[in-house]
Amino acid sequence: MRYVVPRAAAILVPGLIVLLTGPAASAGRPQGQSKVALVTVVAEAAGPIRDLTVKDFTVTEDGQKREVLSVELAEDPLSIALLVDSTQPPLGTIPPTQDLRTALATFVKAIRGYSPGVKIALSEVAGASVPKASLTAMPGELDSAIGRLYPNHQGDAVLLEALIDAGKLLATQPPPRRAIVSVDFNSREGSAERSMKSAAEEVHKAGATLWAVSVRGTGAPAQNREEVLNKIVQANGGLRLMPVDSPGLEPNLKIVANSLASQYTVTFTRPGGGKPKVTKMETSRGAKVQLTPWMR
Repeated sequence: MRYVVPRAAAILVPGLIVLLTGPAASAGRPQGQSKVALVTVVAEAAGPIRDLTVKDFTVTEDGQKREVLSVELAEDPLSIALLVDSTQPPLGTIPPTQDLRTALATFVKAIRGYSPGVKIALSEVAGASVPKASLTAMPGELDSAIGRLYPNHQGDAVLLEALIDAGKLLATQPPPRRAIVSVDFNSREGSAERSMKSAAEEVHKAGATLWAVSVRGTGAPAQNREEVLNKIVQANGGLRLMPVDSPGLEPNLKIVANSLASQYTVTFTRPGGGKPKVTKMETSRGAKVQLTPWMR
């Protein structure tokens, strides 16, 4: 199992973050602002990390340590766009049907366990981005759609086009907990080149994190797809996870589910109220902290 935490994930990208004036610092603290950030603590497949407190977080901005005022589990509504590559595998390769269905069912069950009101939309990505379950679908409808997935569609996947659609969809949902979870294989990318820029822009505008689970094996991936997935994760947070084969889908999607269940709002001071170039957060337990685009 391997996951990659981009080094640039902690950078607050100008223009991609909603900044509102926080309440004034209380008496006795350095003059400035208090800021509230939505962050994701990267969990393992074994389970989420939901018991962190103020003493567990360290915040620095441009190398300067900030005072952490409060830490709370994120209780805001969670909206997820689930994008699944269902293209036909190469000749002579058995379609990973059961592994795919089992992994997605495990993911959905885990998410529902910690966020009962979660909204999850499902789209197949093969030749076109085709919605299979809407954000307003009943739980049984989504489960049935997952149970019908069969990666046997001829043609190229259009994951970049699906990212554009997902960004637009999530932009209609309440902030700040918006996430895109994609599952792709070593399929060719059929999206037009202009989709590369549009995909990144739409996801940025939605303020969504991207959790890209890519079964890579030994084949060469589509370079335009790789560039876009890496760029979005670096700018908006999330993870790239790359299992070697389809049996690795389930543990990697457990990591995604458990990480989304380990989101916190962290309130900290910003003396002087200036706009830092780099904000970083760490935990005393060693778990990685990914900043989302949302801060106020």
